[in-house]
Amino acid sequence: MKKTLGLRLVAALLLAFALISVLVIAMNYWNARTQLDKQSSAAPLASVLIKSLDALDDAEDATAVLQAFIAELNRVRQEVVPGSASVSVRLERHGGGTVYESGRDLRNQTAPTGLSRLDIDGHPHVAYSAQGQRWNLLVLEPLLTDLELLEWLLGEVGMSLLIALPVLLLTLWLAVRSGLRPLRQFSQRIEALDTRRDLQPLGADLRYAELQPLGRAFDALLARLREHLALERAFVHDAAHGLRTPLAALSAQAHVLLGSPDEASRAAAAQALQQGLQRTAHLGQQLLDLSALDPTRSGDAQDIDVCELAAGVLLDAHADAKRRSVTLALEGPESLAWHGEPLPLQSILQNLVDNALRYGATRVELSIEQHQGGIRLAVRDNGPGIAPALHTQVFERFWRGTGHDEPGTGLGLTIVAQAAERLHARLWLDEGLDGRGVGFVLDLGGVQPEG
Repeated sequence: MKKTLGLRLVAALLLAFALISVLVIAMNYWNARTQLDKQSSAAPLASVLIKSLDALDDAEDATAVLQAFIAELNRVRQEVVPGSASVSVRLERHGGGTVYESGRDLRNQTAPTGLSRLDIDGHPHVAYSAQGQRWNLLVLEPLLTDLELLEWLLGEVGMSLLIALPVLLLTLWLAVRSGLRPLRQFSQRIEALDTRRDLQPLGADLRYAELQPLGRAFDALLARLREHLALERAFVHDAAHGLRTPLAALSAQAHVLLGSPDEASRAAAAQALQQGLQRTAHLGQQLLDLSALDPTRSGDAQDIDVCELAAGVLLDAHADAKRRSVTLALEGPESLAWHGEPLPLQSILQNLVDNALRYGATRVELSIEQHQGGIRLAVRDNGPGIAPALHTQVFERFWRGTGHDEPGTGLGLTIVAQAAERLHARLWLDEGLDGRGVGFVLDLGGVQPEG
């Protein structure tokens, strides 16, 4: 049998009903026990009876009145608590002997005038002793035992609860079904949703406060799914766009290679083909990097030394910088700890340094500093720079500046921007070195190392 929220709610409410029932019986038991221990139901009647008996001088008449009184009292007790013990009485003539006894042998029982408590044969009794002008009266009323009292309460209260139980069950079931109807309707709308064609927000009119967070969460999920699909479509489009040109160039070089009449032409075509293959492989790797840096995903954060990572990036770029006669510099402390994903940060620094090396700089500086509780990194160069009017375009995919003949894919700065978004970092363009060039500044924020 499948678990359902409706059955769970009904079970919880029934459990609450059972606990309340037990509490009601316990409270009634406590109150009844307290009242029975403190007072007698026969005592008020007996106090009136002794006054009536004083008006009678004849013993037979007094006995008849007393018998009628006791018979009626015991009848009422049996109606209220069936099976309860009978009240016992003893009537004595004032200054004389016993005239009448009922129930048990009371000749040896004594009690102070008024209301008192006695234990007779191990059973508690409430005793009422009164002295009139002609008669002395002793009334012994047995107290209910705990078991008798509990049985009586269960008979009185428990029966009412049992009668109410079916009505309560039906009411609970109808209330739960009615309460869960909006949830079922919402589920039906979700089932009817065609996610292949329609990912727009449901915009369901959820009037109940408990369902509104669910509706908002589902609409947010659809929004994230739309964003993810849009990123995938953009990636496929950009990949096709980026690969079309180099593949066309490769096809042309292969055609030249096959049709070249002499060895020199074939060698030149083969070299051009090799360079084209390298550029295509580089483009493919950058597209893979771009996909891996999807901001909607998250990787494993760890404690890293930002200065050590930056030094490694410059060391990897040293050979290319030497070939291009570019000076590399690292400015910052010897060590600076940070907790985050190392690969996106490494990708940012590699692409920024590579970008600076490619476009005419003679000096590239990577600086690291603590800033407002976080870490600020900057890559600056003294190259030709980027016009301020183009600052909003530099992070677009396949955008390449003008005024140079350096081959490239136009994805390097796009990877930088996407990696910064993955790290929830702030990235912007700034001044370069010596009044020239351009600088890229990255604020990582105040993420401290764990431990």
